[in-house]
Amino acid sequence: MGSVKVKLHRPLEGKIKTATVKREGEHWYIIFITEVDPKPLPPSEEAIGIDLGTNPHFLVTSEGEMVEAPRHFQKAEEKLAKAQRELSRKKKGSNRRKKARLKVAKLHRKIANQRKDFHHKVARKLVNRYGTIVHEDLNVQALSRSHIAKGVHDAGWAQFLQILAYKAEEAGRRVVGVDPKHTSQDCPVCGHREKRPLWVRVYTCPQCSTLRHRDVAAAQNILARAWTGPSGVAIPCPRSPGL
Repeated sequence: MGSVKVKLHRPLEGKIKTATVKREGEHWYIIFITEVDPKPLPPSEEAIGIDLGTNPHFLVTSEGEMVEAPRHFQKAEEKLAKAQRELSRKKKGSNRRKKARLKVAKLHRKIANQRKDFHHKVARKLVNRYGTIVHEDLNVQALSRSHIAKGVHDAGWAQFLQILAYKAEEAGRRVVGVDPKHTSQDCPVCGHREKRPLWVRVYTCPQCSTLRHRDVAAAQNILARAWTGPSGVAIPCPRSPGL
């Protein structure tokens, strides 16, 4: 292959293990995998549960924080559809078709980069603050073939959880996946279970009269499940508001 000029966006760290050349549209990249020592953050006793969503919130935490879903694909969908229609009208093998194909690829690349940047920022914020992060152990592959497939692909849950896991491992944090069953149906205070339609976002528990936001309650249930032992007896966990 010989010598190739490379623009490094940051200095390489550690021992280089592999180098992969990748092409995206008209752009070329070289991806290095290096072996570096972990950089643990100062210990944190704080724990958080997160409930992933598609619209209007990407995630809601057990402390009540709500992160709005950016919906990058949805916002660019009209522009992307127009570019794809233009591509379909071009003659196969022509230079105009080549240019139209590159335009479509560029739009897809922009959406993917925006989504990845958003995931990195949200994951970094969680890892910097919390020592334990608990999420639903979702079957994303199955959900991506369901009636909510479009929203799941736009949210990019699988990529986000992967980024969250490796950032947490590098920082010495703990990420736990728990069974998602009934997390949005159970009351986090008394445990009363009641199935509600998706349009019900805020409800009052008929048993203990506690007012709860549906997604916040789900996040609190997710956090509680990480602190339940094999016997089913709850183990007290640090900083678990509302539980």
